[in-house]
Amino acid sequence: MKIVLSSISLIFFSVALLTSCSSLINTVQVQTLTKNYCMPNVTYQSIPVQQISNSDSIQLVKHLSPHNFVLIKYLNLSRSVLDYLNSDDDSARKLVAKQRMIEKYMLFESELNAIAAELDCNGERIDKLANYIDGLNAKSQTRLTVASILLGAVTAVTATTVNSKELNNGLSIAGGLGTAALGFMTLNPKGKKIRMTLQRNMLESIWYQNNNAQIYPSSIWGIISEKNFSNSKNLSLVETTRQRWLQYGLDDQQESSLEELYFRDGGVFAAEELHDLANMHNELQATIRSIQQDIRSLMLSITSLN
Repeated sequence: MKIVLSSISLIFFSVALLTSCSSLINTVQVQTLTKNYCMPNVTYQSIPVQQISNSDSIQLVKHLSPHNFVLIKYLNLSRSVLDYLNSDDDSARKLVAKQRMIEKYMLFESELNAIAAELDCNGERIDKLANYIDGLNAKSQTRLTVASILLGAVTAVTATTVNSKELNNGLSIAGGLGTAALGFMTLNPKGKKIRMTLQRNMLESIWYQNNNAQIYPSSIWGIISEKNFSNSKNLSLVETTRQRWLQYGLDDQQESSLEELYFRDGGVFAAEELHDLANMHNELQATIRSIQQDIRSLMLSITSLN
């Protein structure tokens, strides 16, 4: 009898210990992954987009599609393309103009790859953090399940070994309540949480549709803000990306709790919210990289110029 009571007491103590543990964790792994080691070490100055005069625009549109004309504007290629077109049979001038085009293109590509790499790094970092918390939650679930099975087994044994009806009923009720408490704990949808500050939030500019933080170079921001570069031609890449993010429980209401969490300074995240945050970084990275398809079309058009 004493053994049975001791077993029940031990299980209840374990349940109390599990219940009292804080859901907010701050282990070495969490501290490492919540630090934004993806942000650049130095601040780069964005190269401003040069305006194209009306006379130059008229000449350029004779040789380029409207889509490629806009790309030339954001890559600052207009002067080099015009020099190439106006060089006639001067092969040396043509070669210099083509070399300048290549330099401008390589500069833009480095900006594009830098942004895509930072998004990729953040997506991987946050996803690792979410998987780490998933692992902790899985261990907690296992412990709770084992404790529930043990408590049920002890309660069943008690019913057959205790002769006192009143004591038997009391122990059965206590065991039932303990099992119910454990079952309720296994239904906890959030589990462990972490606190993370978003020091350089690359999603903020997309959600609020402005580049006030100057995270994106002028060339890239100009392209993803142009309606002409989306498949629908009605919405920019910024707008279509933002619309896809609404599936993560967000809405267009200002100052919602998730909006503050994802697009401001961060806060307390559950594993599910971290997975969503990582997915948004990965989706934005794919959108940024899709610009390379447009650049390929532009370069093919330029190489065909006479």
